[in-house]
Amino acid sequence: MSRVLVIEETGDIQALLRKHFSRDHVVVDALPIGRAVTEKFTTWEYDVLIWDAVVSRTEQSRGLELLDLLTRGSNRTYILVVTDQKGSLLPLEQLKAYAHRTLTQPVDEDEICALVTQALHQQALRNGGGINWQIQIPLEFEGMLGISLPMQEVFQRILEAASEEISVLITGETGTGKDMVASAIHNRSRRKNGPYVAVNTGAMPSELIASELFGHEKGAYTGAVETTKGRFEEAHGGTIFLDEISTINEKSQVSLLRVLETKTFRRVGGEKNICADVRVIAATNENLEEAVKQKRFREDLFYRLDVFHIHVPALRERPGGITLLTNHFVPHFNAIYKKKMRAVAPEAWRCLRSYSWPGNVRELKNVIQRAVLMAKGEELTPDLLPLRIRVASSAETNAPAQHYPIHAGMTLDAVEKEFILMTLASTKGNKKQAAQILAISRRALYDKLKKHGLL
Repeated sequence: MSRVLVIEETGDIQALLRKHFSRDHVVVDALPIGRAVTEKFTTWEYDVLIWDAVVSRTEQSRGLELLDLLTRGSNRTYILVVTDQKGSLLPLEQLKAYAHRTLTQPVDEDEICALVTQALHQQALRNGGGINWQIQIPLEFEGMLGISLPMQEVFQRILEAASEEISVLITGETGTGKDMVASAIHNRSRRKNGPYVAVNTGAMPSELIASELFGHEKGAYTGAVETTKGRFEEAHGGTIFLDEISTINEKSQVSLLRVLETKTFRRVGGEKNICADVRVIAATNENLEEAVKQKRFREDLFYRLDVFHIHVPALRERPGGITLLTNHFVPHFNAIYKKKMRAVAPEAWRCLRSYSWPGNVRELKNVIQRAVLMAKGEELTPDLLPLRIRVASSAETNAPAQHYPIHAGMTLDAVEKEFILMTLASTKGNKKQAAQILAISRRALYDKLKKHGLL
């Protein structure tokens, strides 16, 4: 049975965790700072210790003494320390000497539950001999951040995929970071010293895809004034990443299938086979199995690509992800724009957590970048967030006033951007469906996404 000890005065964290783990075999105890904590800790072996350090200076001093005593000679217990937004009376570096993670008030319920779940999961594996507690699953992995179990599973799948020379299919909504997953697989594989070539097939005219991928001979078509290498030749000895793979036409699908089966290809207009020592990683935000049923994607190519499958969860499916990424992006853009934003206002947190984020991590990054750039003070307030995000928060609280993302006074560009985001939200990020609803081509949609900084 897993055990969690919460040191706090209010009992709020204990109540939250007891509710969250009510159906699991997890005991959640809570005590205020005092000698009883030491006695409790020596009586039972706890997997996780949470200390709410937002207390008086005297209590903080006693808390540090307790942490020093409890961690002396052992780091078996996962320790979380909660501080206030403006920084505790205790130096952060001093807290980090004891804590695996520090959180700030107001605590994101999803984030703290995700952290405790991850710690308990890791501890269970450790007890079974599967994991060394000294080797923790990283919070940051190849540029990606993730504390939730869904993202930790993605990291594990990346390591598994990297260890074998197999094709990989990555699925997930737009903006979830499929390109970063592909790059991570390459960086962790035996091909890491070889070239890594990323190709967004969705942004290419369909008639030029074959030439872009496989190159062309001089005179192969009008305008082909010289022989040109394709992306597969550039990736020789390394990895090629084909994003939006569902957009390639039938002819290119046949050529790609040949590469996967024979490791050879021909340039457009060429007669000589060229060796392709290339690992193929493909990605899509569409359901390829449905595309196969509709005869839009070759079944044999699908099975060749889907040897190893990694699904990247949407931001709304990553407990604690919004808080974690926001706390990462704010100091990042502070440094870029030389700002001094220190905290996110509670009302702004409510707005960020109420929104569904159809553009996922990419959209969140853009929103925080804009907020930091526009900020005049040291706090990220709701007025720095786009209207669509404030509207989502109002809708969740059943605000009586009628607000709409598109309203009089907006520029045509702003209206177009909001309408595209609303359409993508309705299609859950499916660009093909969004383009159909908007009555434009996919290429035109990609152009508009690029124009508005949504790609």
